[in-house]
Amino acid sequence: MRNFWQDLRYAARTLRNAPGFTIIAVVALGLGMAVNTTIFSVINGMLLRPLPVPHAERLAVLAMEQPGMAGFQRFSYPDYQDIGRQTNVFSDLLAYRITLTALSADRKADQCIVTRVSGNYFSALGIQAAAGRLILPSEGQAPGADSILVLGYSYWKKRFAGDSEVIGKHVEVNGHPVTVVGVAPNGFHGAYAILDSDAYVPLSAPIGSKGMAENSVEQLWTQRGDRSLSLLGRLKSGVSLKQAQASLNVAAQQIAERYPATDKGMTVTAFPEKLARPDPDPDNGLPKIAAAFTVLAALVLFVACFNIANVLLVRATVRQREMGIRAALGAGRWRLVRQHLTESMLLALLGGGAGLLLANWAAGFLSSLPLGTNLPISFNFEPDLRVYVYALAGVLVSTVMVGLIPALRVARYDVNSVLREGGRTASEGRRRHIARNTLVVAQLAGSLLLLIVAGLFERSLDKAQQTYLGFDPNHVLNFSLDVQQMGLDKIHGEQFFLQVDERIRALPGVVSVAQAFILPMGVVSTDDPVTVEGRPVEAGEHVPTVMYNDVTPGYFDTLRIPILSGRAFSAAENEKAPAVAIINQTMARKFSSVENAVGKRFSIKGPGGPFIEVVGIVQDGKYKGIVEDPMPFFYLPLSQVYVDFRTFHVRTSLPPERLQRDIESNLHALAPDIPVKEMQTMTQALQGINGFFLFRFGAQLTSTMGLLGLILAVVGVYSVVSYAAAQRTHEIGIRMAMGAAPRDILRMVLSQSVVVVGVGLAVGLAAAFAGTRAIASLIVGVRPTDATTFVTVVILLAAIALVACWIPARRATQVNPLVALRYE
Repeated sequence: MRNFWQDLRYAARTLRNAPGFTIIAVVALGLGMAVNTTIFSVINGMLLRPLPVPHAERLAVLAMEQPGMAGFQRFSYPDYQDIGRQTNVFSDLLAYRITLTALSADRKADQCIVTRVSGNYFSALGIQAAAGRLILPSEGQAPGADSILVLGYSYWKKRFAGDSEVIGKHVEVNGHPVTVVGVAPNGFHGAYAILDSDAYVPLSAPIGSKGMAENSVEQLWTQRGDRSLSLLGRLKSGVSLKQAQASLNVAAQQIAERYPATDKGMTVTAFPEKLARPDPDPDNGLPKIAAAFTVLAALVLFVACFNIANVLLVRATVRQREMGIRAALGAGRWRLVRQHLTESMLLALLGGGAGLLLANWAAGFLSSLPLGTNLPISFNFEPDLRVYVYALAGVLVSTVMVGLIPALRVARYDVNSVLREGGRTASEGRRRHIARNTLVVAQLAGSLLLLIVAGLFERSLDKAQQTYLGFDPNHVLNFSLDVQQMGLDKIHGEQFFLQVDERIRALPGVVSVAQAFILPMGVVSTDDPVTVEGRPVEAGEHVPTVMYNDVTPGYFDTLRIPILSGRAFSAAENEKAPAVAIINQTMARKFSSVENAVGKRFSIKGPGGPFIEVVGIVQDGKYKGIVEDPMPFFYLPLSQVYVDFRTFHVRTSLPPERLQRDIESNLHALAPDIPVKEMQTMTQALQGINGFFLFRFGAQLTSTMGLLGLILAVVGVYSVVSYAAAQRTHEIGIRMAMGAAPRDILRMVLSQSVVVVGVGLAVGLAAAFAGTRAIASLIVGVRPTDATTFVTVVILLAAIALVACWIPARRATQVNPLVALRYE
């Protein structure tokens, strides 16, 4: 230990005496560590950090599959009860459902995420209340009973300023009175990974769902086709996931045989909670994305380490005489190697510390990125113990990668030869360049791979932005209003929406105005099971669930959605008129063909109706995300289904941002206290999490990593060529004295450098052809071997690398022969 502290002090003095090198090395390693730690912080927040509940490793998410249905499905309440009774592997099995509601208190309403939960929700998770009490297992067992509410901690602090007097207070959820009984603990955001639930109510509470006709709790309790519940089980102590899966297989088979009309062929799969975020995915794509970005981040660190290792290799050559003297005074080879490794460790520690500071800032920045919605979406990427351990591992890896090759070079020095040469380095042989050239090749190959991946993501973003969305997002301004927050009932709410519509239409620059419940590719969506008239549901056939939107007649003109057949909605279609709908092409094909779908009827209330007549067909579009396959979708007129929360779409002839202030002033003239939510252009709204956010984030992240790799590789190439030229100064002087022309010197210096660059590019191309196939599922509209990207990146990197070679080579031609001949 005494020798270690001595080596550490000596390493610190050595680095202090070379401030330029130390700063460059720490910055390079710090950037590499920052990228790695930031990526791991994101992965940790998304996949690795357990729910803040006791024994979270024993939690399992259940998902159901059924023939004819794409992906995993949720569960009905009867299925939930049957699975709980017929399995003995869970100490508790809880159910919950996320709903968008209006929560009113003190004559002020908020748009909130309220989680409807089974009575054992909190007891199964093993958490305690921050104030008051939580929902008890004995509550919520009978339809319509126990109208109580538990506030989420964040919402309690934001809405009620953390006032404990709120316990026992009566509030309203969608107009239904409930009593606040407690507050969830700090740090607990709910069982759904990315949402911070504002409140919790029992499944039995008759609160309805915001923006939708209220379904009776009795139907939820009895209908097996109402699959809206997420299930989360806590495994008994000593029970493995494999054992639980075997029990679920038996239970699912029994349920399918007993209820073939709705559950025929069903299977139930259990996933570890951390691998089912935010929802169980049959393709399990999130771990693949995490692995891909981890490899890319590690590549940045490797390039940085190769860069510093190359510089240390040069320094080791320069310090040959120093090491020879230390060896002559009795220092063994291991002691000399340890000294170099200690210097590398100190550099890695300094770089790791700088990287952690940068990563901590980056994680906070990423956690606060706008996602295009005011809903309480929660991402926590702040570093924890797991991140610090990962960073320490990165420091250790960096120490070995940075210091091992220079240390091994020291171990091979011949002490007598070094002292006899007196430090002359002009005659370095070809073999001594192999290590440095190999590191340069590795840097160039890694940089090329990073740049190609970045190019593919940039091309993918460009292709995604060119994707036809089914509507025209340009020159459209969006904002949302909730009249329930103003305390308006249905009659007064409809009048208010009409007044808003008329005032906005009268503004100069406004072309058209429309209203809708949900935003295209927004966070909130609505769906219902659809039954086609005259097509009975066969035994075992699952009724498909189809997404829809409630809109006003001007919606299709405002968003420029082409009507292919039939007509748009009219003002005459009110609550007393026959129910009508407009469907898209994919849904029309369910009626035998697109051409014959107008006039057909379907029901969202079951085979017995009431039925809705199709009056128009519109072109397919994007409804949930950019990369989705064509999916059925339909529209209902808002005049037939009242919704108190609406999104306004305003098409303008001017840049839409110029009308924001005028629209806000008109709204506040109608209702001074009305909160205007999410006023932004449609193009801004499409940057949200379901729009271009992930494409843009991926492109920016990979571009950052590619740029870092490029800078580090170019610095490495320049350093090696510059050093090699400096080492050959004596030789250059002799050649020039014997009549060599500057172009001969230039050719001599460049020849070896060009070979190294060529080898690096070839190795990088081979790695890119093999490696980019792994990210094929992460890019859209671009092949992983896209020729345009590969050619562009190779030409760019080759040009920059050759310039980095040419500068020191050009400088070598300007050496004075007399000075060069005296060069040591």
